[in-house]
Amino acid sequence: MATASKRLTRKDLRQPDWFQVTSESALEFIQTHKPAVLAAAGALVVIVAVLWGWQLFKASQDSAASQQFAEALALYQSAKYREAVAAFENVQKYRWSRYAVPAHLYVAHAYLATKETDKATSAAQRSLTATRPNTLYRQIALFALASAEEQSKRCQTAVEHYDQASRINAALQAHAALGKARCAEELGDFKTALATYQAYVKENPGSPFALKLAELEAKISSQPAK
Repeated sequence: MATASKRLTRKDLRQPDWFQVTSESALEFIQTHKPAVLAAAGALVVIVAVLWGWQLFKASQDSAASQQFAEALALYQSAKYREAVAAFENVQKYRWSRYAVPAHLYVAHAYLATKETDKATSAAQRSLTATRPNTLYRQIALFALASAEEQSKRCQTAVEHYDQASRINAALQAHAALGKARCAEELGDFKTALATYQAYVKENPGSPFALKLAELEAKISSQPAK
């Protein structure tokens, strides 16, 4: 059932509206607390200026680093790894640019390519501190570290780092799982190797690594009971 709308009287129309009351209250507050209001406004201006300056600084860092990164990448792709290391290290000086972290990672992989495992390990460890958890960059850093450890026959720690890399859902997940299985087998931990290969084959039907399953099962069965 419809109800009649309330009829405004002349008295109601003469009453100040909400906007008028609010505006007058705000002006009264500003006049009463003028020093504090001016200080807050000044602080806001400073914050905006700092943020604007920071964005300009980062943009200038990116601009300067981008050209050097392209030159370093060209050296790396041409297999001029020692020259690439020096070039990527120059890019790392622009630490606030978006090219700094990839430069760290390329240094580690360049040292892997030249079989300088100690330097590759050190570069990969520095890369870990520059990357965020559960990202592709963190996975690449872990993979590089594990690869350096595997090259230098430190399979125990390589298994750990391959395992961490395989837990990140990114591009190198399968490669990290294979590295873990390979190093576990090298250590004689056939059960870990078998479980890792089984998971890989399940995700990749028709993989040639299916042949590894029977081989590892035979090795496990031939081990003396503990």
